[in-house]
Amino acid sequence: MSASSPLTARPLAATLLLGALLLIAWLAWGAPAADDGAERVMWLGGERFEIELATTPSSRQRGLMHRSPLADDQGMLFVYPDEAPRSFWMKNVSFAIDILYLDADWRVVDRHVAVPPCRQDPCPGYPSHGPARYVLELPAGTAGRLALEPGTRLEPPTKKAPD
Repeated sequence: MSASSPLTARPLAATLLLGALLLIAWLAWGAPAADDGAERVMWLGGERFEIELATTPSSRQRGLMHRSPLADDQGMLFVYPDEAPRSFWMKNVSFAIDILYLDADWRVVDRHVAVPPCRQDPCPGYPSHGPARYVLELPAGTAGRLALEPGTRLEPPTKKAPD
């Protein structure tokens, strides 16, 4: 009997298939769910920002809904598994924000500044004019103050140093 008999090939093939399916599922969902809600540090225009990650479909859908306004040095980063046109709205968000759409290379591909809260349905959407992999929400006025224009490359977030 050879080393690759049908009896040993089937479990190996099943294991490889399962591994491939798990890898595809992980890639489809983007960043690991363990990172969801984690805080990271981003340096924008020489200033330090505390950024909360939204990496799962439910946290990306919830975003900044029903929250207190962001502090001047806070933001939320939405992480998607692929680049695609994105659109955000301000339903149940009670404060104005800047929305930056970023490609896979962390370049700003589009932005909407001082987007007001939605006070009545239907809420308008604020689409990107190009594919985006990441979406960064910051306090209103931050993008202009730090000159975060389309074409600007941002540095990816890093883990916070332990306190």
